[in-house]
Amino acid sequence: MLAFIHTARVHVETFSRLVRAVDDAIPVRHEVQESLLADAVAAGGITDGVRSATAAVVEALARDGARVIVCTCSTLGGVAEAVPVDGCVVMRIDRPMAEQAVASGRRIVVLAALQSTFQPTVALLHRIASDAERSIDVVEALCERAWRLFEAGDHAGYIGEIARTIETTALPSDLVLLAQASMAHAAELVRHLGIPVLSSPRSGVEAAVSRYRSTPFGGAPRARG
Repeated sequence: MLAFIHTARVHVETFSRLVRAVDDAIPVRHEVQESLLADAVAAGGITDGVRSATAAVVEALARDGARVIVCTCSTLGGVAEAVPVDGCVVMRIDRPMAEQAVASGRRIVVLAALQSTFQPTVALLHRIASDAERSIDVVEALCERAWRLFEAGDHAGYIGEIARTIETTALPSDLVLLAQASMAHAAELVRHLGIPVLSSPRSGVEAAVSRYRSTPFGGAPRARG
């Protein structure tokens, strides 16, 4: 199966829909672990306890038959990706997006609604840039009010606040990277600006499905049409 680790239940339908759009024959499992992110936020970052708890979730999914595991939380993605499991690929949802951002050659404006998201996201960008022998310019933009709206269940308000931050922060020559998967719909609200805006769900799912298909247990790609 293809398994997802989420820290908010709202992601289940989003990622189910994205996988179905690519290949509706792939068995999918969603593991929602809200406490992982809550504990990291409360501690101001990744603690040994959060690291151990994340590893336990990854290992349990691998034992249950997952061949590809995707962590959709940007704060925890690097932690999940570092867990060693035999016969299973573990990936973070934002890696394909980050690779595209680095390849663009533009200044990258990283938007996040949680302070804890910046460190792992920016670190990922710099690792990718270093591997590609590229120099990058990264600017951080915190949408702190947006997260309060997300927690209150006001998704429209959350997305609107992110869009307003893009409008007041990004320059026409920039590329905006939406660091959290939940931010994806904000790109539609700022399309008129003509500024490239990257989000992780679609590109991450496409990469995960490709990895799943390439494993002995995932099967060969099926013809579509």
